[in-house]
Amino acid sequence: MSQGLLVAIEELNEELGKKLVKIARDSIAIKLGLKKANLEDYLSSYQDEILNKKGLAFVTLETYYGSTTSLRGCIGYVEAVAPLKEIVSKAAIAAAFSDPRFPPLSKNEFDNIIVEVTVLTKPQEVHIENRWDLPKYIKVGEDGLIVEYGILYSGLLLPQVPMEYCWDEETFLAETCIKAGLEPDCWLNKNVKIKKFQGIIFREIEPNSDKILVIKPSQVKCKKEELELL
Repeated sequence: MSQGLLVAIEELNEELGKKLVKIARDSIAIKLGLKKANLEDYLSSYQDEILNKKGLAFVTLETYYGSTTSLRGCIGYVEAVAPLKEIVSKAAIAAAFSDPRFPPLSKNEFDNIIVEVTVLTKPQEVHIENRWDLPKYIKVGEDGLIVEYGILYSGLLLPQVPMEYCWDEETFLAETCIKAGLEPDCWLNKNVKIKKFQGIIFREIEPNSDKILVIKPSQVKCKKEELELL
């Protein structure tokens, strides 16, 4: 696949972001039987050139409590094997019904979830001789991380995650190692692959809202800061 066929996050705007969020929400609604449509036909109705390029994306679902939210599911794809619109649809359905941390989403919950779509760049492996210098090559607020060790261990954290939890670069690496099921200092092992990627976030302001937020990871507020403002 040539790079030219992959969606660049710079090509996306608020209008396209709204469509991606709608695709995610409608795909879940179709699976729940709340929207009467054939999923394949529904996706075919989106003929945007950019959305038909191959892409990488995660869909995050959060339960909405008004002033706060809590995670309800998050799944995505880091291999560009299908058009972006299909990747977002698949990720939304997987986040709603196949995240092993949560039971399948119910019809009663549907109108109380926030839908967030993060479109990613292609992950690139970080090659560095001295692993102790690795934190210098990671930028919190810009990079997401993937840790891989063999075929059994893999973990990914989106670029907004270290911002939300007020982590520095070393903590971010350690937490991604833990996500992969490895020791926190696994990033020092040269046999462990470290990959980084970037992303842009499209998020509903509230459940079923026509208005969305377009967010760069660097704009995500640390939860500690939010608590201090209360």
